Amino acid sequence: MAALADRRGGGALDGITVLDLSDGIAGAVTTMLLVDQGAEVTVIEPPAGNSIRSMSGGVVWARSKRSAVFDLGMPEDAAAVRALAAEADVVVASFAPGEAERLELDGATLCADNPALVYCAITAYGSGNRHCDRYDDPALVAARTGLMWEARGWLGGAIARMSGSSPVNPDLVAPEGCIDGAERAGPLFPYTPIPALAAAYLATTAISAALFSRAVTGFGQQVHTSQLQGVLAATWGAWQRARHPDAAGYDSWIFDSRGMRGMFECADGRWVCYWVPAPAFVLGASARDELAISDETRPVGDDPSRILPDPDELVVLHHYFPEMAAAFRRFPARDWVRIAGEVGVALQPVRSPEEALADPALLDCGSVQKVHVDGIGTTVQVGTAYRLSRCPPRPPASPPALNRDGDAVRAAAACIRPPAATPPVDQPIPRPPLDGIRVLDLGLAVAGPWGAQLLSDLGADVIKVNRLYDQFWHGTHMAMACNRGKRSLAVDLKHPRGLELLHRLVDSADVVHHNMRPDAVRRLGVDYDSLKARNSRLIYCQTTGFDPSRAHLPGNDQTGAALAGVAYEDGGCASGGRPIWNLTSLGDVGNGFLSAIGVVQALFDRERTGVGQLVETSILDAQLLNASYAWLADDGTAAPRSHLDAMQYGTGPFRRLYDTAEGWLCIAASDEGAQRRCLVELGGAHLANSTDLAATMAAVLRTETAASWSVRLDAAGVPNEVCSDRFALELFDDPDLRASRFVTGYPQPVVGHLEQLGVLFDFSATPARIAGAPLVVGDGTRTVLSELGLGEAEIADLEAAQVVMSTP
Repeated sequence: MAALADRRGGGALDGITVLDLSDGIAGAVTTMLLVDQGAEVTVIEPPAGNSIRSMSGGVVWARSKRSAVFDLGMPEDAAAVRALAAEADVVVASFAPGEAERLELDGATLCADNPALVYCAITAYGSGNRHCDRYDDPALVAARTGLMWEARGWLGGAIARMSGSSPVNPDLVAPEGCIDGAERAGPLFPYTPIPALAAAYLATTAISAALFSRAVTGFGQQVHTSQLQGVLAATWGAWQRARHPDAAGYDSWIFDSRGMRGMFECADGRWVCYWVPAPAFVLGASARDELAISDETRPVGDDPSRILPDPDELVVLHHYFPEMAAAFRRFPARDWVRIAGEVGVALQPVRSPEEALADPALLDCGSVQKVHVDGIGTTVQVGTAYRLSRCPPRPPASPPALNRDGDAVRAAAACIRPPAATPPVDQPIPRPPLDGIRVLDLGLAVAGPWGAQLLSDLGADVIKVNRLYDQFWHGTHMAMACNRGKRSLAVDLKHPRGLELLHRLVDSADVVHHNMRPDAVRRLGVDYDSLKARNSRLIYCQTTGFDPSRAHLPGNDQTGAALAGVAYEDGGCASGGRPIWNLTSLGDVGNGFLSAIGVVQALFDRERTGVGQLVETSILDAQLLNASYAWLADDGTAAPRSHLDAMQYGTGPFRRLYDTAEGWLCIAASDEGAQRRCLVELGGAHLANSTDLAATMAAVLRTETAASWSVRLDAAGVPNEVCSDRFALELFDDPDLRASRFVTGYPQPVVGHLEQLGVLFDFSATPARIAGAPLVVGDGTRTVLSELGLGEAEIADLEAAQVVMSTP
């Protein structure tokens, strides 16, 4: 297919041809990420076009692609698409169960025709489980899996609930306003299509790994992922089951519904996100008639009143919250942002996605970019989500009109000869895609370690470079969610002998991966230029909180969501709601995914060129991608799109949560036929004449249970799901999910036995693996140093000098 058009040139995936047979957000975002890095993507659409054409994000997600219409229900068109797949590098598909096999466009068939093909299937729930035949709308996946309940957590937190323990301080009542999102009971409808976006991150990671494996072995393969696995990634910190959840330091109040995650309203009615909320800065800065720096306005790390994550610290948050909230309401948001920057605390304004797109600093660095769209003109959209220094791609081009490239694609298909039968070729012994790759993980908190954990799941040998005093953090459920499958080297990099040890590791490493601020790595002497001088083949991945203009500021998932517009949109702020940092946010983990994708694509490029390079991304880049449904016309006009209501029920009567006689029901009827059938089932088409259709439907739905309504709506062909509050509690006991390795468990020294998410992607030839339980600080120190050639006496001397620390 490469001959169909001039090469776009540039990008790590230049020369890779992709046939996109998918429909929906997950596949569209996956192939956008591929085309942004230089791949040539041809979208095969039905005569009416793909569903994303009716979405505001379709303008963004289809950029730079080609469009050809084929009616796969016609045998000759299905045969033509099969011929195109015979010369493609990658096929991305999202067929319903059994449909691909019926059309002979399944992975087994197409990979038999083209042994070099990477075939990626993205489904709603995978296969072989009781969910796999259900609807693939991301809102319905979020409902069925209970993701909507997780947005602001549970009383007592997720860890106690998942483990069947009593919540800490069950009678504690939050002060007024100390809540995230709408002030009502029940699940919250997320504007962000979290399951689909997470599946796109997973699919892009898996495709990139399979391409790298092909470059090494010469063989393609099938890869599979699902929106359910995306949900498991999004619930990384919450969905764990520990034998001893009361282990010191393991649990936190962060996932307790009685907490708040840093959203404060200011004097001008604007909101800011201040996370982690330390009282001394707020109360000290606001002690006078004007905001001012004083001895009390300390960074979070220097604040003795800092609110720690232990569940009992929720009492401290409740004590200080009314006073902090009153202080924020005395001054406008811009003043709080200014003084926070001067002091160096993590505080950012809550902006709409459109305000984020209009930020000149983001345009300057490429996180936002201008794209010409035929029929519209110049638009402002999310930029390239991660950057590879050696492989800058060309600027994106207009999304295609439906069937714009149909004639050329059909002509090319007609010239492709059927593949000749070839005898089976012995495949290499199955090993994970990144087998033989060594990664040094210098990351902190979540984003960096999550990316390195993905590389471990893909088969890399990951050495986590810990500080000597990291034990507290690594005993928390949050750290355990992003540090499995690694060996821990505990070393003091500020000591010359410690830095020398790291340099010796760098000499033979393939990847260095971290999420420290640029000034911090320069001070330590572990910046890109310093390490590249030692190892020219090194892939060096630097993930940060924000764009370069804010690189000096502390950043995190919460403030990234505020800056990018995700917190605004998920809170229904355009309708008068209050912003929310969703506990299933794809900021930290999205950034981790982007870093892993960038690293694997840089390894793919190195396999072709022999040269290493710098990979850069940020939490803000991930959150901008999560809000990529938004774009601006050149005059600043926002793209027309729906908005969430203030109470976070949904975006309209037919895409909404409803409280029934028992339980909550989510309806997602996108086409007119399904909407008519829905009204008929609820009492008659005349209901459409209601002045407030959502309220009328809500009144009817309250007369029966969610389960009974779901059965009736299923029979009528109306997409719906009961919003489950039990899915997570049954997750680790589901035999099908255990058999498919969607969940896993292992002994862990701190909590006894730990169950967590399992493999997030499946490979037919190079299976992903789980290399072990979450690390204990120093558990790999002696092994790693021995591999460097150090003897027992030398290791003991380093331990005595407190340069390194080992744990038996």
